[in-house]
Amino acid sequence: MIKSSPALKRKLSKFALFFFLWTIVPLVSIELIMIILDPYLFRGFYQYDPDMGFRVRPHTNGTNKFGFNDKDYPLEKPLGTFRILILSDSFNWAGGREGNYTALLENKFNADSTQPQVEVINAGYPMTHTGEQFIALKKYGLQYNPDLVVLGFFAGNDFIDADPERKRIVVNDIYIDIDKGKELKILGYPIIAQSRLLLFLQQKYKVFQEMQRVNSEAKTAGKGTFSEATFLSIEKARMEFCNESLHERGVFRENIDLIFQSIAEMSDILKASDIDFMVAIYPDEFQVNEELTNKIFTTYQLDRNQYDLDLMQKLLKDFLSSKDIHHIDMLSEFRVAEKTQDLYLLRDTHWNAAGNQLAANILFENLRNTVEK
Repeated sequence: MIKSSPALKRKLSKFALFFFLWTIVPLVSIELIMIILDPYLFRGFYQYDPDMGFRVRPHTNGTNKFGFNDKDYPLEKPLGTFRILILSDSFNWAGGREGNYTALLENKFNADSTQPQVEVINAGYPMTHTGEQFIALKKYGLQYNPDLVVLGFFAGNDFIDADPERKRIVVNDIYIDIDKGKELKILGYPIIAQSRLLLFLQQKYKVFQEMQRVNSEAKTAGKGTFSEATFLSIEKARMEFCNESLHERGVFRENIDLIFQSIAEMSDILKASDIDFMVAIYPDEFQVNEELTNKIFTTYQLDRNQYDLDLMQKLLKDFLSSKDIHHIDMLSEFRVAEKTQDLYLLRDTHWNAAGNQLAANILFENLRNTVEK
């Protein structure tokens, strides 16, 4: 057996000490700083919310005091005014505050002399599903005392995102999906069993890489929000909800139940407050753009016979009808309009100006009788 000399032991001990002082201690210090000073150092677009996990930071990039993509309406409703509150996800952000379909809808109502004064309040948060929007309604939306609440349901990912075990939180300007039942808080703030520094660097580098791909493709295919590969992978993942064999195995059953439960509870709480309620169903681009649909099937070699691209709408409309909840399905009108014009942003998942205007027109035609009552 070879014995270590005292000199070698001293060198190893010295190396271990220096490694600890110059590597471990700084990394631990950074982790502690990111935990303790998160509310002060990281003031990005999103912030932690103990109920929803995250929300948009108030008065950031034009948001109002609740973090909604709208101006600050007075909580006290003006006399003679009909108030519509629209819940949804990032669709309530595409087009900006003035070009979003919610703002365009308000403009249409107030340009019609036969209608009373109408306020359309945009109460959407990006990356949320119906269950989280229900929390936002109870926490903030009902303070506006609306006459009508419209739930904007995005067929593309609202079912998929409604994982009953998932809670998405935002810390250090990054988002993290945690197990809802295992959330650990200290002094009301989340503690996660992962390196915040590593997660921060991973997410920021991923964004940087994607932007490099987008800029590279812009020279030949126009600058989209995502690269071609990323966009197709997003749409393909959403299309999997339309795979009937997955439903036969009950893969999405818990997600569907969470959505239905949230809508039923939303309907009940609004009915108890004498507030009208309806659901507007927004289609995904793969449902209306045949070129995109064909590209997904071809790229991933999918069997078309296994897919029902209208499945989200069918499931939701059957449930809403069983609960006597009025709904507006925009799918057919978007399919017709898409044949002559683009309705979605390039390699994005949201409406462009034409899509926002079409959605506003559809809502106006369906809501005008409710407002006149």
